[in-house]
This record gives sequence, structure tokens and C-alpha cells, in this order.
Amino acid sequence: MKHSIALLLALAFAPTAALAQSEPPPGPPGMHGVPLSNAQIAAMRQVHTRAEALRVQTRGRMLAALTPAHRTAVANVFGQLALSANPDPRAAAQSLDAVLSPAEKQSVVSIAAAERSNMHVIMQQARAAFASTLSADQRARMAARETEMQARRQGHPLPPGAGDPGALVLRTLGGFGGPGPGMHGHPF
Repeated sequence: MKHSIALLLALAFAPTAALAQSEPPPGPPGMHGVPLSNAQIAAMRQVHTRAEALRVQTRGRMLAALTPAHRTAVANVFGQLALSANPDPRAAAQSLDAVLSPAEKQSVVSIAAAERSNMHVIMQQARAAFASTLSADQRARMAARETEMQARRQGHPLPPGAGDPGALVLRTLGGFGGPGPGMHGHPF
């Protein structure tokens, strides 16, 4: 009886063992449907890790720039947004603008600009590293795509509200309106 169970288990796992020894499946589709290599996937994970660390650092700096009373006011605004049947992030940003001191507003805008600049560096480094793993044809397609995207952004270097302290606080500390400043989301 014990031998038949062992034999059944061996037969059941034999296909799995054979698959584990075969060539790994291609990664998820990347640029133009071409599968990503393990090195490219690892590089993308590293970029995400660096970007997340930058977001955490920015959040900490922004919280530190606010007085305890103003952090409480921000929390109250977030609570109102979360519980509202019809949240109005623009009005919430305006109420935060009214609460923050001029020094806090300046700090918030400066911190967001630093994050935007640092994120730009991270993304440029990632693009260069990724491009070095591509074929000449893939690099040409990537360059054409980037040129097309730059043309679309012409005249719109920053998303709406990117310089508004209240909107920056909403996005950075509360996640209202999309990712942090200068990221791919638009505030409102």
C-alpha cells in the first residue's frame, strides 16, 4: 500500500519536475509585445523599488514640513473626502491652501519639485538601462515612441495642479487625485 501511494505521488509530480527543468517561460509582454527577459524584469522591479522609496521619503518630508495642528487639519480634510457621498478634491485642496502657512506652502511645493526631479533621474536611468538590453530595431521603436510622447506633452510639462500646495498635499499624503507630484496621474 505504501509503495502504491509513493508511486502515485511520483507519477503525479513527474510532469511538474520535467517542466521545472525545461526552459523558463517567457516573461510578460514588454514593448510591442516582445517578452521581457529576466534581467529586464529585475531592472523594472529595481526601478519600482527606487520609486517607492522616493515616494516614502517625499511623504515623510512633507509631513515634517507641516505643523502638528496642520497635520490634524489635513487628516480632517482627508476624513471628509473619504466619507463624503460626493467628494470634491478641488474644494479640499482649496481648504488646505487656506490652512497652510506661506512657509508650509513653499516647503510643500519645493519637496514636490525635488521628488519630480529625482523621479525624472530614476526614469532616465531606467530608460538607458532598458534600452541597452534591446535590439537596434527595438531601440528605434522605443525612440520613436518617446518622441511621440514628448510631442504630446509639449506645452503641458506638468499636470494641472502640480504647483498647488493643497493639491500636492492631497496627492502625496492622501493619494487623492492619483500618484504623487509629477507622476503619470493628474490631480483633479
